[in-house]
Amino acid sequence: MKKLVSFAVVIFMISVFCTAIPVKAGELVDGNISLGQDHVKMTWYLVGYEKSTSATGAPSATVRKYYTNVGIKNETVELLMSKFGIDAKLAADLYFTEYLYNYSENHKMFSVLYLRHYNDVGNLIHGTEFNGFTEETKPTFVNVDSKGPSGLALNAIRKKENIPDPSKPAPKKPAPKKK
Repeated sequence: MKKLVSFAVVIFMISVFCTAIPVKAGELVDGNISLGQDHVKMTWYLVGYEKSTSATGAPSATVRKYYTNVGIKNETVELLMSKFGIDAKLAADLYFTEYLYNYSENHKMFSVLYLRHYNDVGNLIHGTEFNGFTEETKPTFVNVDSKGPSGLALNAIRKKENIPDPSKPAPKKPAPKKK
């Protein structure tokens, strides 16, 4: 019993130490922020992000969609089986899909760099990487929807990191007082 308690204390201390380490720009930060449900009752979470993916300062976000709508889940399971040849039993275990959003410098556009489908224990069922080598895998930029997962994730990152919205004018500094 003492060994178990000692082990638990060591694990706790390591986790406290690791969370105290400052994060540099470009490193993945734990998000775990609920983005709520979308119009078809799917539950979304920001699970991680990078403050900056390049010298431009544009962030990226790792977002998960949990299948809380059985109809949408069934459509996705059918797609996994028909388009990618995934076994029916494996595809039926679908629990969430993870997306990596990469935002433009002005935060008005984003592209999806990958999407990955997982089961309820976190095992990968299927993944698609968009790396730009073919027309099918070339990332395309689309407008950020302020009320959709792309906009909600970006706003959560801005709020957590105090990043101003580059599309809005910076607040004016008050003029110096005359004596």
